[in-house]
Amino acid sequence: MARRSHKGASRRADREFLSEAEEILERMRDDLGACLEQAGAGNELAPHTLNQLFRSAHSLKGLSGMFGLEALAELAHRIEDLLDAWRLGRAQPTPARLALFEESVELFGHALEQLANGGLAAGFGETVAALIARIAAEGSTPPAARAAASETVDAPPALLRALTEYEEHRLRENLGRGRAIYVVTTVFDLSSFEEKLSEVSAALREVGELLSTLPSPGSGGPGEIRFALLAATDLDAGALATRLELELSAIHTARAGRNNTPTRPAPTAPGEGPGFASVDRATPGDALEPAAESEAATLRSASDTVRVDVHKLDELMNLVGELALERGALSAFARRLAGEPGAAKLGAELEKIHKALDRKLQDLQASVIEVRMVPLRQVFDKLSRVARRLRLDLAKQARLEIKGADTELDKLIVEELVDPLMHIVRNALDHGLEAPDERRAAGKPPEGVIRIEAWQRGNDVVITVADDGRGIDAERVRAKAVERGLIPAGAQLSQRELLDLVFAPGLSTRSEVTETSGRGVGMDVVRSNVSALGGIAAIASTLGAGTTVTLTLPITLAIIQALLVGVGEERYAVPLNAVREVLIPDAGSLQRSGSRELLALRGEALPVLRLREEFGVRSGAPPAKPFAVILGLGDARLALLVDRLEGQRDTVIKPIQGPVRSVRGVAGATELGDRSAVLVLDVAALVSSALRAEAA
Repeated sequence: MARRSHKGASRRADREFLSEAEEILERMRDDLGACLEQAGAGNELAPHTLNQLFRSAHSLKGLSGMFGLEALAELAHRIEDLLDAWRLGRAQPTPARLALFEESVELFGHALEQLANGGLAAGFGETVAALIARIAAEGSTPPAARAAASETVDAPPALLRALTEYEEHRLRENLGRGRAIYVVTTVFDLSSFEEKLSEVSAALREVGELLSTLPSPGSGGPGEIRFALLAATDLDAGALATRLELELSAIHTARAGRNNTPTRPAPTAPGEGPGFASVDRATPGDALEPAAESEAATLRSASDTVRVDVHKLDELMNLVGELALERGALSAFARRLAGEPGAAKLGAELEKIHKALDRKLQDLQASVIEVRMVPLRQVFDKLSRVARRLRLDLAKQARLEIKGADTELDKLIVEELVDPLMHIVRNALDHGLEAPDERRAAGKPPEGVIRIEAWQRGNDVVITVADDGRGIDAERVRAKAVERGLIPAGAQLSQRELLDLVFAPGLSTRSEVTETSGRGVGMDVVRSNVSALGGIAAIASTLGAGTTVTLTLPITLAIIQALLVGVGEERYAVPLNAVREVLIPDAGSLQRSGSRELLALRGEALPVLRLREEFGVRSGAPPAKPFAVILGLGDARLALLVDRLEGQRDTVIKPIQGPVRSVRGVAGATELGDRSAVLVLDVAALVSSALRAEAA
């Protein structure tokens, strides 16, 4: 038992390390992407970004050392040294050094993947050692002895004494540029000071550089806290006060710059600027003394969130699903008991209990599903990094615009969306957007735009990726499809049907194969991955104007409501979120056009799929008037003809086990309250199949 507990604790520790390290690495990748973009444009790397990278590397070093991963701790230590040299001006971030840093971050990512799969691969330590040796070979220049820049600045001594080596370096750099140095005094309410301080800090970074922030004693009302912010900018004091929406008296000129003229006279004596007289006369200990707090308050956790392993959420969801099945069994038993002459009263009481349980269980289901929901921002941030890298590799000017990043989806669906969306963005940058010269010749701005938008529509989430590039030549797609034998040479296809062939395996209109695309596998992966998630992919394009790819996905795949339908002696479950309406079609509304059967519905011809024929059901005679279940995913619709309707159920989709695990049109199986099992239809596959048959 002790050994089992030790293993369980070890697994928990591994998960904690991976979770923390992955968060830090995500931040580093974002900041690294910004640095690469700045370097690619020939600009100086933002000091704030370099400092954030340094802090992330420091955290990664400490975390790796805590969990006994010495090789990773040493690599993080070397990255930290490299960043420290850059941020302190001891070394320049040359392209070669940036490449080493990027390689180090990617190696850390590979290490996390290996640890998640059981442990570091053999020889990983040697790979790390070789990279560390290459980093060490780059070296850095030791700092030259310099006078403290703070000695030339008229600011409260307590604030200047608190400057770190890095902040002193940044002060020196800004003085060398002739920038003005200001001390900005702000007072915030304790209940919201973090948010307000963040807003002022961001505003300062927009017009210059925030060098240091320090709590400051002074006059403030009860429940208020005072801060002093040391900043450098080319603005004069009046313009800075206007930009920060502060009174001019809150801006103290600590050193006038060469590029601006002070809008008010300097203080008569050092340190006697507005609001700082008491600071100058204070002792060092007094200046940094925090506001008094109760001991109980200091021991409370600042966070009201907890980190939960997603596998525990999966287990919880499975348990809730099993409860849903038991609820169905209880309902069936209550109805049967109510029908017995001698137990009708007991049956009625049991039915009341069942209804109360049903309400609570529905609340529990909704709560568990909500916990599993995460914003699409996680995926969109990764796409931004991919786009930044491809812009440099392809020498194209492109801007990524994102809307609806806070739209939420099930965690498992979000994880599986990374590859499809990455393929689409790569295609948009490589195939879709033209080179700057080509765009100018076409009368377009040299910078292309890729817009990613997400929104919720009913029980689905719609994601579109649109570019303003050259668009898809439908006739070229036709020629490639004929060449590969996907369609006959004389096939009459509409524009939509031709564009749909882009998702066919092996079809690419690119004449050459590059590292980015041209192998004809990207869009095929998009359709297959999205279909596996119960969604559908569609494409629209205008030659010369751009292309839009639309993905429609269910919000969750965990517990779904289903419509039970019957064909012969068989029963099937249709996910209710894909059902638009149910009707009994008139005899005249079912028509044929060649080999295709269509349903005329309010002026629109919908493709028809008879479930009896699709699955080869032979039992029972087909009814004279079947039911038509209108299925819809995105803009695509299908009329599914079935023999009968058998009501709605909450279902938990389980994968099919055994020698035959994949059947076209079947997403899995579910158990009903009467302990019988039925197949769950894969609506996305059925709709896609019907549309392809219509195009053939």
